[in-house]
Amino acid sequence: MVKTPDGRPAEAPRSRCEFKVFGGLGCRKDGAEVDLGPVRQRIILAKLLAAGGDAVSLESIVDGLWDERPPASAANQIHRHVGHIRRIFDPDLDVRETGRYLLPAGTGYRLTLATEESDLAMHRELVRRARAALAGGDVVAGVREYLTALELGRSPAFTDLPISARSSPDFVAVERERLAVALAASEAGIAHGMAGAVVTPLLSVAAAAPLDEALQACLVRAYVATGHRAEGVRVFERARDRLAEELGVDPGPELREAYRDLLAGGGVQSDAPRPAQLPAPVAGFVRRDDVAAALDDATAATGGITVLGGMGGIGKTALAVHWAHQIADRFPDGQLFLNLRGLDPDGRVMSPQDALASLLASLGEPAVSSPQETVDAQAARYRSRLSGRRVLVLLDNARDSDQVRPLLPASPGCLVIVTSRDRMTSLVTREGARYLQVDRLTEAESRQLLVNRLGARRANTDPDALDRVIALCAGLPLALAIVAARVALNPALSLSDVSAPSALDVLSSVDSSDDVRSVFSWSYHALDPRTARAFRALAAHPGPLISRESAASVAGVGRIRPPLTELVTANLLDESQPGRYALHDLLRAYGGELLDEAHERPACERRLISHYLHSARAAYARHHRQPVGSVDEPPPDVTPESFDSVPQAAAWYARERTALWATIDLALAHDLPREAATMVLAASAPGSTAIPAGRTRTVLAILDLVSEPLVEAELLRTVGEVDAPQADGYLRRALAIFEGAGELAGQADVLRNLATLSSARGDHDAANAYGERSVGLARQTGRQELLAVSLLTLADARLGSDRFEDGARVANEGLAIAVAEHLDHLKISYAQLVAESSFRLGRLQEAVRVAEWGLAEGVSETNAPRCAVAAVLARAAFELGDRFRAERGCQRFESLIAGNGFHELVEVSGIEQAEGYRDMVAYVRARLSLLLGGS
Repeated sequence: MVKTPDGRPAEAPRSRCEFKVFGGLGCRKDGAEVDLGPVRQRIILAKLLAAGGDAVSLESIVDGLWDERPPASAANQIHRHVGHIRRIFDPDLDVRETGRYLLPAGTGYRLTLATEESDLAMHRELVRRARAALAGGDVVAGVREYLTALELGRSPAFTDLPISARSSPDFVAVERERLAVALAASEAGIAHGMAGAVVTPLLSVAAAAPLDEALQACLVRAYVATGHRAEGVRVFERARDRLAEELGVDPGPELREAYRDLLAGGGVQSDAPRPAQLPAPVAGFVRRDDVAAALDDATAATGGITVLGGMGGIGKTALAVHWAHQIADRFPDGQLFLNLRGLDPDGRVMSPQDALASLLASLGEPAVSSPQETVDAQAARYRSRLSGRRVLVLLDNARDSDQVRPLLPASPGCLVIVTSRDRMTSLVTREGARYLQVDRLTEAESRQLLVNRLGARRANTDPDALDRVIALCAGLPLALAIVAARVALNPALSLSDVSAPSALDVLSSVDSSDDVRSVFSWSYHALDPRTARAFRALAAHPGPLISRESAASVAGVGRIRPPLTELVTANLLDESQPGRYALHDLLRAYGGELLDEAHERPACERRLISHYLHSARAAYARHHRQPVGSVDEPPPDVTPESFDSVPQAAAWYARERTALWATIDLALAHDLPREAATMVLAASAPGSTAIPAGRTRTVLAILDLVSEPLVEAELLRTVGEVDAPQADGYLRRALAIFEGAGELAGQADVLRNLATLSSARGDHDAANAYGERSVGLARQTGRQELLAVSLLTLADARLGSDRFEDGARVANEGLAIAVAEHLDHLKISYAQLVAESSFRLGRLQEAVRVAEWGLAEGVSETNAPRCAVAAVLARAAFELGDRFRAERGCQRFESLIAGNGFHELVEVSGIEQAEGYRDMVAYVRARLSLLLGGS
């Protein structure tokens, strides 16, 4: 950290914030999206942005937030929201500071931003430049600035705010300003021979204001100026019908005059057919929340390429057709549809030449002008035919980018929608296509699809059966449709009857195009043989996420990246995180069938066992503990994980716990109890609970199969950590074995476990006694890491019996060892003990210092110790009067307990202590809110 000469942190360079209001309120900070908070906070920010640096009174903000009588706490609520907005610019801003950007102004506030930090400010600046240039006689520069402003403001502002909020006068004024600029810019472009640049953005603006006759008249004149007179007629007719339907009036003089000018140029005829080839929408279609927002955003644009990608049966075509019907009226020159048969089972992939011939015929052109005409010549005629026209082109089931590229129009008014199981990387890279991944349906969306197909009464007759079917189909629309069809076609069949040993058997169909296995097979048979082998092998991985290294091991492939890339590109595998892959449940079942048919499963599973065995031991050793026993070197076709640091090893444990325990089960199934035992003993960082809930029986089963005394003792000690009813017996059996073998380290570990068990039972005297014996034996071994772990247990026992001074002394000794030996996994636990003991002893500054250090330096598999440290930081800092650090401690605690964090805290600390930490933070949060309201 850079510091000033007096030791304080130097002021960090200001982050760059870019605010967007057109098309919806948003903000990017240093290139990343920023959460702008709840609705009322967003409304306040929107008002400040709309004011463009002018003051916004508190009264105006109150009127915008509450339709009727505001609450008594209105001012305090606004102050709190303003504080959160300020920290968008500067997260480290003290609650008592105003910062440099959102400043007090009279009874209200004003926002000071650079022009380039707000699209509304830039829009206004462009208009100012345009008017200045035109006034100065520089027509080219003036029109150019106007057109840039027109493009920037093509979508309405603040569209994501509630309708009631958008009726506020300041937001209405922004919309009127946008429409006025669009009109002025368009008229300037038309008047100075640049109508072609006007049509596309003006169409977006006019579509959002269908009753604005001036804009509709301007759009008519723009079409006349660009030679698209037929489209001008359609604009007039739509505007006339809308005015009559909604207002009961005829077009006004300006719109009628534009229409007369259009007709004065002669008869209006279109010399090309207007195709309308979209298929009928899919029955029972369910809106997808995951891509709906992205498609709605794309709807605001009027051109370009959008690729909908995803695995077979995921519903790409249904989504594309539904979307195309929604936006068809934006493309008045027609809609083209073509199935490119990219992965049809008969292998008859449509060639670009055949595709162009079909498209040209739909546009009234001869398919081939001469026997010698090349694909390039066909493509040129196709592009010429679409020049200046607004056509939607839906290309379904494309194989790859090369198949699609010749079919792309050059006209900016055309939109191309492509569906493919391929990710179309080249199309995204070279043509700037936008790629949207179509993922599985959510549980709620799956339920809605079945209700849409079967009717609510039949779908909901047996809720449990409905839940089973939804789980069986794993969010795949094709699978859900097959189940719905089977039930719909047989009135005697219920959802509870649709079950079979194999999910793929349930989802089979006589029609190969609607059979899940067949649909998957089209993608599978298109793979390179090496990639196909990797796909089969991945079905043996228990998941839920597959690391690159474990994929290489289970497949027995040294260079796994190319096959993984091909599988991701083909949407047979999802790279859900960098270097981490997910296999859809039904694809896993399909791959498993292929694996069994090829008789490859036993070899894949043995490689997987070896991978997790050696990876777990490497992670355990990285925590400065020697793994129990010895194992053979991994086979040459296995690629275990390696770790450069304790945080890396801890992160691996957190990621791989589910897969590791599934592999332990696999080792037992392969009659490899020693390998299973070795994985259990290396299944967690030293000092952490190794056995997840419900896994005690697995360890006991392994105990009955191993014959090595020290391994047996370690297993007994491990199961004694979690099996409370019989823990004492397991631990004493383990202690007897270690004592008989003269194994001091094992004895120290068991005594540490007995101390922890005694603390949990409230027997603090026994806990202290066991802890002291554990520390004494650990000192005899000379192993510093073992001593640090034992001191940690003893310090906890001291604090549990209210011996805070002794606890602090022991904890500080252990903390010094953890720092000196780089035992990163112990630092956060020691920080918790030292901070708590310091707080109890009234050493508040020490508590704050150690808590902040622990949160910055410590690593842990769970969030429990970090939660406790953050709570102590919040309370100690507040008692010192340091509201900034108290707020930071509260925020850290609240973010850590989100999701599963509080459950982890309860597991480690017990419900009473966990509630105590939460009460500490709640107290500080309440007091901070009172102080903020008072300021």
